[in-house]
Amino acid sequence: MELTKRVLDNTVVVDIAGSLDTQTAGSAIDALQVHLDTSPDHLLINLSGLDFVSSSGLRVILRAAKRVRAYGGKMKVCGAQGMVKEVLEISGFDRLLELHDEEAQALAAF
Repeated sequence: MELTKRVLDNTVVVDIAGSLDTQTAGSAIDALQVHLDTSPDHLLINLSGLDFVSSSGLRVILRAAKRVRAYGGKMKVCGAQGMVKEVLEISGFDRLLELHDEEAQALAAF
């Protein structure tokens, strides 16, 4: 799992690549927490480089969303493809979070 951060205007974009599973969830939440400590108004999690997500990985995304909502920010998810997108839909994350196919689409929706 690789997690990188970019800032576009007033939006923190976090790119997650590789696998988000039991082995990587702890380090992912720690890395995300560093970015959430700054309380960004807008957080976009880009999953275009993610090729696997488990229930532990879903908890990482859900924790981030809860944290952002707690301080009044907005979070969106974009770029989920293939099996990752299917897992998000089957688990109901498409009803809990605002999912977008493209990053530009998600940024415009803020």
